[in-house]
Amino acid sequence: MIFPVVLGQERARGVLARLLASGRLPHAFLFHGPEGVGKGLVAHLFATSLICIEPGADATACGSCAACVKAAHGNHPDVLRVTRLPKKDKPGDAAVDDTEDGDDEGAGKAGDLRQFIVVPQIRELNHHAAYAPREGRRRVFVIDPADRMNHESQNALLKTLEEPPGQAVLVLVASRPHVLLPTVRSRCFQIGFGAMAPDALAAGLVSRGMGAAEASARAALAEGRPGRAISLDLSSLAARREQLLAALEALASSPRAASALGEYASQVVGEGEADLLEGLDLLMALARDAARAASGGAAILHADVWQRIDKLGRALGAARAAELVALIDRLRGDLRLNLNKTLVAETILAAFAGGPAAVA
Repeated sequence: MIFPVVLGQERARGVLARLLASGRLPHAFLFHGPEGVGKGLVAHLFATSLICIEPGADATACGSCAACVKAAHGNHPDVLRVTRLPKKDKPGDAAVDDTEDGDDEGAGKAGDLRQFIVVPQIRELNHHAAYAPREGRRRVFVIDPADRMNHESQNALLKTLEEPPGQAVLVLVASRPHVLLPTVRSRCFQIGFGAMAPDALAAGLVSRGMGAAEASARAALAEGRPGRAISLDLSSLAARREQLLAALEALASSPRAASALGEYASQVVGEGEADLLEGLDLLMALARDAARAASGGAAILHADVWQRIDKLGRALGAARAAELVALIDRLRGDLRLNLNKTLVAETILAAFAGGPAAVA
């Protein structure tokens, strides 16, 4: 199987292996699936394979030629990556208004990223795509995260997607493909990536030298996502799960706990976007486990706190827990619309306390 450094994703890797072996490639790809499952890593390995000077028998990158070394360091002229810029950086055309949907591009904290990939960045991509490769066989453009292009950016990309230059390959990487325009999705060859079963992920981590107990804990807390499992701060995330699980237990067992809704919401929101997304992911995983427990399922992610999950599931009921999973998933996706983050957290937590689980 190609790209052995990647854990799981056998189906996606198999599809790419057949395409590379055939030499007949679609001009545009959409790699989609949950965050942290390896989409970005596969996109990088795939792009490198397309510009490698001495590809192997399976047409994948050799990893040692001059082109591969340049790609590994991010400075190959035929591999261009488009992503969100730091807030202090301006794209090439500073005159373009990029504040769609209320995106506040103020100074922000050091290291904060702009909310969207904006039109000037896509115009620059279109410009480069019109030229022949400088060194390799193809020019490869990786847009990651593609679901952070605003609508204007997506529309600006359509011409290149519709009439691609002969030697250009575009790879869009998205955790939320549903926010991409149908016209964008329909012009891409789509490859899905999925989370691994926690047991399989734990086994994969053990095979790479990690202790069994740590591997099991990481696989559970990462919800079967290999990249997340490897990078997460285990003690910090375990402590945060304990904090949020305690809040859900309190809210589900007594309506009076809603008096502390503001405090619980601040625990979910944290200090920035990464903290908020992590908090929402934890809430959704705990609610999903509660739904499974309430309906008699034994396969839950957070098996080390099974008794507490089972009790939470009985307090909520299977149907309500499932509604909460859907609510969290929808509100998490809607965060790109610049919703009030504290209000989002309070809405979700209020639903655990017995409030309505559906919002307009």
